[in-house]
Amino acid sequence: MKRALIDWDFDAHGIWMISVPRERASSLGEGHRHQSGGTSFDRSQQSRPWSELLSSSLLDRLQRWNDWGCALGGPATIVQFGDEKWQTFYREGKSLAEATQKELEDHWQVLWAANGAWHFVRFP
Repeated sequence: MKRALIDWDFDAHGIWMISVPRERASSLGEGHRHQSGGTSFDRSQQSRPWSELLSSSLLDRLQRWNDWGCALGGPATIVQFGDEKWQTFYREGKSLAEATQKELEDHWQVLWAANGAWHFVRFP
């Protein structure tokens, strides 16, 4: 079963694929592209990560949530972990994980990160 993790990070999209070691080893040889020759890469031609599996509205929500996490956890922040703003942020992460699980259905297992731990979405 494939797994997805809802978590934030700088310059990220709010969603990550969790792979097991055997998947990582096989994916290095397949479809791995290397940019060379000094040519610039046009990102406008690149499809959005997860766009083949999730709706645009959910991807937009995940991106806004990820950006919110960057603002809360950025170098200029005065918000401490454990503050109510972080708790609200983590509740929204759980809601996004549940929405992601609904869209991916039972083909995926979705987790979300909160307070230093990973949590599984419970199937309805």
